[in-house]
Amino acid sequence: MSRDTLAPPMRSLLFAAFLSTSIASGASAQVGIRIEELAEDAVRVDGMLRDWRGMRRIRVGEGDDASLSFALGYDRRGLYFAGTVRDERTIRSARPSRDEDAVVLTLATPAGSGYRATEIWLYAGEAGRSSGVAATADLRGRPRVAAGADVVEQRSSAGYELEAFIPWRAIDGSERWQEGRLAVRLNDVDSEARPEVENAPATALVDARHLERLPQIQASGGESAALQAFLRAQGLSGVTPTHELRGDVCGDRRPERVAQVGSFIVVFGDGYRDGSGFDFLAMPVAASADIERVALQDLTGDGKSELVVEMRQRDERGSRGLWQLYTFDGASVRPLFGIETSKETRSGRVESSVRVRAVRRGAPTIEVRAGRADGLDASTLRETAASDAQAILVPWGPVAARTYQWDGARFHVVSERPNRSYRPPETTTSSSTTTTATAAPAPPGVRDLLAAVRRERRIPASVRPRFAQDANVAFDAQVEHIEILGDALVVVGPGFREGRGYFYYALPDQAGELLDVSTVDLTGDGRAEILIRGRQQVGDVARDVLMVHRFVRDGSFPLLLVAEVGRQQERRRIENEVRTSGSHLEIRPGRSNGWDAASWPWSDTAAEGQEPLLLPWRDAARRYRFVNGRLVR
Repeated sequence: MSRDTLAPPMRSLLFAAFLSTSIASGASAQVGIRIEELAEDAVRVDGMLRDWRGMRRIRVGEGDDASLSFALGYDRRGLYFAGTVRDERTIRSARPSRDEDAVVLTLATPAGSGYRATEIWLYAGEAGRSSGVAATADLRGRPRVAAGADVVEQRSSAGYELEAFIPWRAIDGSERWQEGRLAVRLNDVDSEARPEVENAPATALVDARHLERLPQIQASGGESAALQAFLRAQGLSGVTPTHELRGDVCGDRRPERVAQVGSFIVVFGDGYRDGSGFDFLAMPVAASADIERVALQDLTGDGKSELVVEMRQRDERGSRGLWQLYTFDGASVRPLFGIETSKETRSGRVESSVRVRAVRRGAPTIEVRAGRADGLDASTLRETAASDAQAILVPWGPVAARTYQWDGARFHVVSERPNRSYRPPETTTSSSTTTTATAAPAPPGVRDLLAAVRRERRIPASVRPRFAQDANVAFDAQVEHIEILGDALVVVGPGFREGRGYFYYALPDQAGELLDVSTVDLTGDGRAEILIRGRQQVGDVARDVLMVHRFVRDGSFPLLLVAEVGRQQERRRIENEVRTSGSHLEIRPGRSNGWDAASWPWSDTAAEGQEPLLLPWRDAARRYRFVNGRLVR
């Protein structure tokens, strides 16, 4: 996850490039239509195109009859057009119609799951016969004069120059125009006696059934500046979003724009970071096609929308479907809640369903139902509970349906429906007269469970545990066994998951080189949290990072705290002291070897979501305690 901000003095320099193309009549191309942001009162609509000098134009048609070159601009008031039309004869009437000369802009803006189109007709006037006018119409509808619009032309022997302004209020759907698509054509009529369109060169053909195929609008400046800056930073210039949503996700009531670009999710808008910045999240998928659905919906009941993403994740063992919820706080995009919805292996597939239901009071509920299985059952799918999402409900499990709801701090289970077909594992013995159930077989020992981890995760015997410790970290009264095998943390135990399962957690990149693992009860609930300390090497700088995790009853393994606690460059080093006392975690500045306030070379900015390194010449000790699922100062 990352974010960026545009420096205001540089915003106009980021968009110097201007797209230009020439498309013959009847051709269609997916080339974006550039619309330039204009300073207030930068353009005077007088038919003289001097205000448009330096802007590269888009050309349609060829020759001295029925060709057009044009540029487009906008400000907060409306849309501007400047064009040069080459036409041997202009046909106009006193009342604008579809069968006369005009420049036509077809603007398609998002509406529901598709687009709605508005045509903007720009008619040049004729001295003594008609005046310039702008009109709007539905596709194939009758053009009607647009109130507040202004059209001025300058005639020449070869045709005319046309300049126009159309206020946003005269255009249906204009509040989302920057997410829209656009085609521009020249309507050419050569016979006054038989007025019919002889030629219509255009940037793209308009198919009313497929408005999504029109060229996408590429707006410079404004809220689109943040998206363009993101694309440039990621080397994706020219790439268009696969999905683009609008909704109030944080901050004031102005809606934000949330776009999927490749495998990234980007949030930006006029009300987001004052319109000059963005946040983005790299989705945990192998390819953009694995993102199957994105939607905005308020699932916490606070009036702000969360982002729902349905995706598919793959590895060498198979794939899983994930229903994932993300939240926005104006400073980041972060996961809030997740549910596994399918599992697929070489043997078969099992799936469940997720449905959101509105309720009279409080936040909506999220209902999960076990679905069907094909080729998999309890004996062929050896399920390992996920650490980042609620485990899939399987049709052979004890729960047929489960409902979650936001309680102000988390999504908790509000109801469960048992699976009537569920049969606990049991062993039966038969005689000629009776059949009796006996106790389930004793759970395998810790060694057997660790051997199973190695088999299923393909960890060779040559990989020895780097750390091993026994502590009560889960929700039974027994002690669990914790090991670091390779680059993963493994937890097993006679009472952990009924002694038949294990927990496997691949250590994140930020852990770096593993230095230490310890356990201590920081929440006061009698169960220990797991403290992982690692070292990241970036060039000649080594950073020590402390991560604190805990097990939650729902099976998740959330991160409670990330803090930088040490930094070294060559022989210079600062190392904070980490102390635990009762249910508190304390970090002290410690000592510095080789640095002081004058020689410290870095700024005070901490990494995203991470507590900063404490500096001995400036910072005091910090104490953290457990509040609402996190360790806070």
